[in-house]
Amino acid sequence: MSRVVAVTPRLSDAVQSCGATLARHAAEGHDVVALCVFTSGGDPRDERAATALAIHPAVHFAVDDAAARGYTGHARHDGLRPDDDAAKVAGAGLAVALARIEPDLVLAPLGLGGDVDHEVVSRALDELDVGRLRWLDLPFALARTPGAPLGAGEVVVVPAGEHLAAKLEAASAYGADVERLERHAREEGERTGAGGPVELLVRR
Repeated sequence: MSRVVAVTPRLSDAVQSCGATLARHAAEGHDVVALCVFTSGGDPRDERAATALAIHPAVHFAVDDAAARGYTGHARHDGLRPDDDAAKVAGAGLAVALARIEPDLVLAPLGLGGDVDHEVVSRALDELDVGRLRWLDLPFALARTPGAPLGAGEVVVVPAGEHLAAKLEAASAYGADVERLERHAREEGERTGAGGPVELLVRR
């Protein structure tokens, strides 16, 4: 049995981006847990989503999010301020959690949207030297041109198969546009010749 960890700003990010992958691992009998950096728990939507994917309840770190750290409007996409220590704060909690879990696979955001909270997660994991597969950030990437470069690294095409339904059910807990998510999965499947809906990950 493997241990799979999704390190995510919020559970909704992981659900929409790689929910079928998480559900697949859970269905295969692996331990799957999401480490949510910027939420504090108690959200019934998170409970619904975790149940739909059949993963463990999320672990929440309650690091101040971008708004609480003074980022507003376009500033959320202008990069981290030099005085912003959120990555260090997040890294301290993640170091403890990852040492306890000892995951065999870590999934985390690619950061296509350029949001500072995604950058915090990436920096924290970089500082901890954590190898991971990075998910194509949805819903941000719905506006991306299909097949557009994803930067350095190997694109990993993961068949969603029967687990797409679990992903869409989990995403619906957050009011996500599940029709667009499903269409994206099917279009990327056709584009890549996978023969069915897929999720895209990047190995660096």
